[in-house]
Amino acid sequence: MLDSFEKESRLHERRLARQRQMRLMEEAASGLPLHVNDDDDDDNANNNEMEYEMPPPSHVEEVDSEDDVPSMYSGIHNSNNLNKNGNDNLWSSANSKDLDDSKLKFVMGDNTNNNSNNNYDETASYSSWTERQKREHDESRHLIMLASRRVSSSSGRGGTLEMEMRDEERRSRRYNKCPVWFMLHRKLICSLCLVMALIVMGVLIGQMKKNMGQDGAEWPMNPATGGSSSSGMTSGTSASHEPMDSSNEESTHNPQDSSNNNNDSSSNNNQHELDMIKFERIKDRLLEHQISHASTLEDPTTAQYKALQWIVRDDPRQLDVMPLDDVETGLTGEQVDREEGLFERYALAVFWFQTTDLAIVNGGSGGGSRNGGPDRPFRTEEEEEDEVEFTMQEIQWRESTNWLTEKGFCLWHGVICHPVPQSTAHGASSVRYDDDFHVAILNLTENNIHGLVPREVYMAFTKMQALDLSWNELGGAIGREIGALRDLQDLFLQSNQFTGAIPTTIGELGNLYNLNISDNKIAGTVPTQIGMMSKLRDASMFQNRIGGRIPGEIGYLTDLLALYLDSNRLTGPIPTSIGKLTSLVDLRLRANKLTGTIPSEVGELKNLEEIQLYQNSLTGPLPSELGLLDGLIFLYLGQASRRIL
Repeated sequence: MLDSFEKESRLHERRLARQRQMRLMEEAASGLPLHVNDDDDDDNANNNEMEYEMPPPSHVEEVDSEDDVPSMYSGIHNSNNLNKNGNDNLWSSANSKDLDDSKLKFVMGDNTNNNSNNNYDETASYSSWTERQKREHDESRHLIMLASRRVSSSSGRGGTLEMEMRDEERRSRRYNKCPVWFMLHRKLICSLCLVMALIVMGVLIGQMKKNMGQDGAEWPMNPATGGSSSSGMTSGTSASHEPMDSSNEESTHNPQDSSNNNNDSSSNNNQHELDMIKFERIKDRLLEHQISHASTLEDPTTAQYKALQWIVRDDPRQLDVMPLDDVETGLTGEQVDREEGLFERYALAVFWFQTTDLAIVNGGSGGGSRNGGPDRPFRTEEEEEDEVEFTMQEIQWRESTNWLTEKGFCLWHGVICHPVPQSTAHGASSVRYDDDFHVAILNLTENNIHGLVPREVYMAFTKMQALDLSWNELGGAIGREIGALRDLQDLFLQSNQFTGAIPTTIGELGNLYNLNISDNKIAGTVPTQIGMMSKLRDASMFQNRIGGRIPGEIGYLTDLLALYLDSNRLTGPIPTSIGKLTSLVDLRLRANKLTGTIPSEVGELKNLEEIQLYQNSLTGPLPSELGLLDGLIFLYLGQASRRIL
């Protein structure tokens, strides 16, 4: 009975030793402190049971032999003193009444009677068992040492395994946050995200190409090329590159071809850089002369920007201004004419893009359009009601010969220049010649022109004498910059779609003879500054929406021959100062809302031949002074005559 019990206890001790050995190896491999104590109770701390600890793998010292291995145990193994509490738990099944006290004490480790002859064999057997247990512990130490070496050699720094365990814990924690459906279909979801990214990238690339085309790659119809859009390079530039390309094709076996190609690319880059410098130089001069607004020259969608880009890059004539350093030293008369010729060529290009670009005509960008811009920031309700969307076919000019070609603008349709003096190198005295000189007349009447007249037309043509844009579809307000045309003698803007009020700066046109802005949608009042136009002979403002009173300053127009203010919304009485218009031949004030009586000063108009006053609210008697008008032929009183009589 005792022998079988001893065998069973030894077998059980071997299993425990092997388990402790495996636990130590696992703790060493994971970098944790080593210990062999199985129980966590406080009572075990007071016992003499062996306890082993090992430093982390990063602090394990390299040893050459097993004899040099540092001690892995904090305590000393005592085979004669075992933990009774642990043994009670382990051998509770063997604690039977059939066992005698001596054998039971031997089993429990309480071997106090060393002189007992009956327990000699059991003690000897137990000693051999403790020696085997010690040998197993030594083997465990050796295995722990080898595991520690492997850990320290596999990582350059301590605590790597612990860090990896923490990273793995973080990853698992992160995956746990993802929904289950995402983890199950993550490949499909990633594929869909990739497809969406490619679609978005394609859309962005297409939008960039479209913007680049709007910035200058695609232009409105060019009359010189039969309606085709102008290319990114000028004809002169492309022609200069053609021989170079053909020579390269012929010398395909020449080893210098690669160097020639490199030179070509570098020259193109230099040319692009020079163009930008030229662009900025001309832009600064335009701003210095206040020909354009800075905002319009910085917006690629405006007619001003496109015109300047055409001047710099696509214009075959490649005109330029003098650098600022040379300008400070002074310009000769011919250099001034050349610079002003560049400004006028630029202004004509602005007018072209302003009236042929569909987006600008329909109000898609600033710089002046049917719907507004820096020159016309606000629209009235009537303008909004009259707003119309056009097509490309509807806004094409009827005649555009030589516009935006290599020809000088003196040969462009509707442009007439001042004669060039004989002393210049041009040697031409007629008004039709191939050059860029001062514009004298711009006559584009009945040419199906839509859009708005840009300020450049008023600011650049400083020597213009006649501006005729009648019978077109031009809209917007008459720019206040019109006062810059100091040499203007004839202004014909009738039969268009002009809106807004008559600018007060119109009084600065001191040399104007003929003013015709009839048959438009002009509102506001007649400005008092009209009295400053002392040379005015014809003032036609009929068929508009002009309201208010007739200004008394109109009496200063002593050279006026015809005054047409009919079919408006004028109110108030007829001013008595009208009697000072002694040169007046034709007076038409019909179809208004005039009140009061006909002034007797009308009898002083000795040269008057026709007068129209009907469709008003005039009252009172007919002045007897009308009988003094010997040259009067037509007197139209209409419904008013009944009241007068």
